[in-house]
Amino acid sequence: MPVDLNRLADGWLELESDPGLFTLLLEDFGVKGVQVDEIYDLQKSIEGPVYGFIFLFKWIEERRSRRKVVVQEEKFVEKEEIVNSIFFAHQIVPNSCATHSLLSILLNCSKIYLGSTLTRLKEYTRNMDPENKGYAIGNTPELARAHNTHAKPEPRQPQEKPHGVPMGRTMEAFHFVSYVPIDGRLYELDGLKPYPIDHGPWLPGEDWTDKFRMVITERLGGGDIRFNLMAVVPDRRQAYEQKLRTLKTNRGIVLEALQQMVRDQPALDGHNYAKSPLMEAHSPAPSSGSSSTDTASEVGSAFNSPVRGSPPGVSPPPQPITSSQQQQQQTLPHQHQQPAVQQATAHHSVAPQSSGTASSGEIDRLVVVRLGEEHPFAPHDLLALLKTVEAEINACEGALKDEVDKRRKYVVDDCRRTHNYDQFICTFLSMLAEQGKLADLVEQQLQPKRRILAKQPDRKRRPATKAKRRR
Repeated sequence: MPVDLNRLADGWLELESDPGLFTLLLEDFGVKGVQVDEIYDLQKSIEGPVYGFIFLFKWIEERRSRRKVVVQEEKFVEKEEIVNSIFFAHQIVPNSCATHSLLSILLNCSKIYLGSTLTRLKEYTRNMDPENKGYAIGNTPELARAHNTHAKPEPRQPQEKPHGVPMGRTMEAFHFVSYVPIDGRLYELDGLKPYPIDHGPWLPGEDWTDKFRMVITERLGGGDIRFNLMAVVPDRRQAYEQKLRTLKTNRGIVLEALQQMVRDQPALDGHNYAKSPLMEAHSPAPSSGSSSTDTASEVGSAFNSPVRGSPPGVSPPPQPITSSQQQQQQTLPHQHQQPAVQQATAHHSVAPQSSGTASSGEIDRLVVVRLGEEHPFAPHDLLALLKTVEAEINACEGALKDEVDKRRKYVVDDCRRTHNYDQFICTFLSMLAEQGKLADLVEQQLQPKRRILAKQPDRKRRPATKAKRRR
């Protein structure tokens, strides 16, 4: 929904706590490679890197006024050089805490592509105090436009509030705060507080999310029962796309190796010309007394053999991409990392297949298909590996499709949320009135109420009538 810049002076609108809304808001900011996921279980470990957490809780002004002792115990960071080096901004504009919570995470992480708008804001506010950073956020029209784009339309005649009484004293509101790892310490960034809160470092060998889980569990035990928790994480679509490219590359390598074994068939010994390498791989093992039967590994000895060179015109298969695949595993959830682990196991557990009576010279002639490491592969091993890779490809394609469908659903829900239905309702009622149907519909809706009201006096009179009859 486009927003006129002239209307931004009316204030920022309130946003809902929805991961789809926050993800689309990040895209409107110009950020790439990031999404927001909702966390349902605090005790469950989070797979992959997490840039920060957004904690939504119910803000009650009266309860906050009673917690003065707790506020004094909070470990505020008041050192000016530390506060100014962190992107911590006071919330100057009402209803902007959702955008503040995102900016507190994005602008304190160096691994995120911010885009032109946020990069300019980060450079402009460098070493500013929290108050000036808050004014800088409020005076950035691109942020205000993106923020109000995802808000519900406000009613034309809002309810009047008592003059001189803050809204928090008469009704409850929700507030967003951020938890971010900065220089090995966990910080809580709340724009309604004067300074950042330092929760200290996490233990050696411990992830910062474990420290956050402990802090937030203690906070929930203090009385903030109603809450919502979201995490800013890498875009899973990009991670799945990268993993899918790697898997397809490895599948091509395995297929090329199998095809090369078939092409190398004429180079076999004379007594086994008609025997296919794939058939040989599945044939029964030769007996100890048989000296003329080749082993499954010997049928492709002409290909990349340690003793014999490669046939003319045949180049060894390319190496698979393994390092980038391992890096992408960190950004994928646990259930999608398991197939990759199985593939890695297949690479390391395959052993050469040979007869028990094979001599040392025959073992030296075993076929060696190198897929990234110096490990020999027999044809049936390659077939098993190919089956594993194809299963991983199917699982990865399904996960990628789910992420794409989820992003489309975010857009549909956002359109339903932000659409103004007033014009449609007024037009629909006007058309009913022009056709003479509106009065009849209103009458039909009022008749049941009139019947109920008409029956109430009769019920009061009945006991008196029975009493007269008894007399």
